[in-house]
Amino acid sequence: MMKTKPPRTSLLDAWRCRRTVRSWKKNERRSTARQKLLARVRALPYWHEIGQMLYVVGFLVEYTLIRLGRSLGWFAGLFLRGFVQLLGILIRPLAPPDTGQAAARFSPVWLLQGALLAASAGLLAWTVYTGLDRSYVLQVEVNGSTVGYVASEQVFEGARTTVYERIQSAQKVLEEAGRTSDASGFSIWPTYTLTTDYDHTMGQTELVNALLLATGGELQEATAVYLDGELQYVTTEGDHLRSYLQNTLLPYEDVDDPNQRVDFVHDIQLVDGLFFSDSVQPYSDVLTRLSSDEGLLQVRTIERQTYEEEIPYPVYTEESAAYDFGETVVLQAGQNGLRRITQDVTIIDGVQTDTQTVQVETLSDPVPERRVTGTQLKDYMYGSIGGYDFIWPAPGYRNISQWMVGNHTGVDITGPNGTPILAAASGTVVQTYTWNGIVTRGDWNSYGNYVVIEHEGGYSTRYAHMLQFIVSEGEYVEAGQVIGYMGSTGNSTGTHLHFEMYGPQGRFSARLAFPDIPVWNK
Repeated sequence: MMKTKPPRTSLLDAWRCRRTVRSWKKNERRSTARQKLLARVRALPYWHEIGQMLYVVGFLVEYTLIRLGRSLGWFAGLFLRGFVQLLGILIRPLAPPDTGQAAARFSPVWLLQGALLAASAGLLAWTVYTGLDRSYVLQVEVNGSTVGYVASEQVFEGARTTVYERIQSAQKVLEEAGRTSDASGFSIWPTYTLTTDYDHTMGQTELVNALLLATGGELQEATAVYLDGELQYVTTEGDHLRSYLQNTLLPYEDVDDPNQRVDFVHDIQLVDGLFFSDSVQPYSDVLTRLSSDEGLLQVRTIERQTYEEEIPYPVYTEESAAYDFGETVVLQAGQNGLRRITQDVTIIDGVQTDTQTVQVETLSDPVPERRVTGTQLKDYMYGSIGGYDFIWPAPGYRNISQWMVGNHTGVDITGPNGTPILAAASGTVVQTYTWNGIVTRGDWNSYGNYVVIEHEGGYSTRYAHMLQFIVSEGEYVEAGQVIGYMGSTGNSTGTHLHFEMYGPQGRFSARLAFPDIPVWNK
């Protein structure tokens, strides 16, 4: 019996079948090996943190390479244009002699140079168009499979954070119920890469649902309760919970007051979406937990209040020798401005707890007051002794309570607390003394705060009982410079300046230097 060969098509089909089976087995072995490797990696300590670090490094490297490629494309175009120009310079001597403009215009060399220049310009334009203007998105993958595309890293990070919150919520509910959670079933490690090949981009909510579906866990529509930004409870009775929270706020609301709003002290947000079935809790349990903590559903009332207040006008003072010392003249009267202030006042349990300024609107600007103070001293305020000139240290104040007499070593000039004290002559501050608050007699502490200035010609002056001094030892001061303010420190019975004068022959009375000063009390 003669054997016949099988048809050629049957042999071809059998070969294709064997090749398909071999390819399937090969892919199955690779998938199994990949899953085993992934399980070993997940078993390593800190694998999650290491993976996140590697993905950040990979993204930076990839993004750097893309930018480098763009730069190289730009430099390549620039180099090609320069190369064409150099080539034109090198081959220009090979061009036929110039026999006229017509011949030069149709020279093959110039035509070649022009063509190369045009080609390089086109290459540069194509590089810019396809490289710099290309729109890049992030391709999100889970376990080697693409789940979608997003426009930015922020969308990806927000979705990944939300997914892990829901995974942790499911595990927390299982642990509180005393049930063992299968952590591997809820594990997910999404990654992303830059790409330009995409159909459409996902929003964060859409990406969250896609990532949850990629976990393979049992999901259902539910409502999450976020307290101060953290996921706490998941329930299927989201509408009932919203109604309960609204009814809690209702007694505090005044529908006739548009400037009032009522909410909870804690930030409570309800978010609908896909959640793991194991994380869903009975509505009664969620309501019990929310109601058990009195402070959790504490209500606050925020009232928007608006009021007007005056803006104090500034005062600008100038000095002028056209007026007597101490005289003040108002050149322009000041006027307060007006502003409207809008604030949100928070009230909890009838107590105001916070005030936030929302807006400040200036209704009218203040008009500044401009003053001029005189610096011109009266003739009697100038003194001289031994050919050396002095000025009265408290111009405008001539009430003398006591001159230098007997054991009293200087002249006491009375005046209001804080009256400026002037240096009687130019010189160097050789001593300052800060009073320690103890009243004594017969030593330097009895002078209170005081300053000693050394002048030319062997003269010096002392200023005692100061409220405070504003000069330091070693400082040079000019005649008429403010050195401190009148007070009543040390052994003093009232605000005054104790002024002492010294010359080459020792201490002398200021009356000798200022014999013509009209005093109020001699």
